[in-house]
Amino acid sequence: MGNRTYTWVQKEATREYDDIIDLPHYVSATRPHMRMIDRAAQFSPFDALTGYDETITETARQTDARIELSEQDLAALNETVIRLCERCEQARHERFHGDESAELPRARVTWFVTDRALNRHSRKTGGSYLTLAGTVRQVDLIGGVIVFRASADRPETLVPLADVSELHLLEN
Repeated sequence: MGNRTYTWVQKEATREYDDIIDLPHYVSATRPHMRMIDRAAQFSPFDALTGYDETITETARQTDARIELSEQDLAALNETVIRLCERCEQARHERFHGDESAELPRARVTWFVTDRALNRHSRKTGGSYLTLAGTVRQVDLIGGVIVFRASADRPETLVPLADVSELHLLEN
């Protein structure tokens, strides 16, 4: 304990702390031991520009513009929606009259979702296009939505008809 020499950047050797250097580490009897991650956090650098990294990431993120459909595309889309309604009603009618094998129609839809709907903190214009394929439970023309039945990997999904850009009926 007494024969240690300490050298600090070209300073003369000192023995000033020889009496305490080999003592056991102090552990408080009244305060809990601080976890290593918490201890490190108190020495982390101060973020002078709070939110700067999030702002840069948000600015770099790309969004899509909404595509305006032509009159011809709108007419074709309306025709597909009507066929989908008819198939839903036919399956519902057959099930009501005891035909449990009647299957609801399947469809694949692509629709526009505004960026604000996907991320409530977003200030960007535009959005993105989502595509979903599944079983259609109902087409609500009054409410203006296509209701897709829930599956094992997603909940029931409501797609606004006003935002639909593509709709394809699938074979069951």
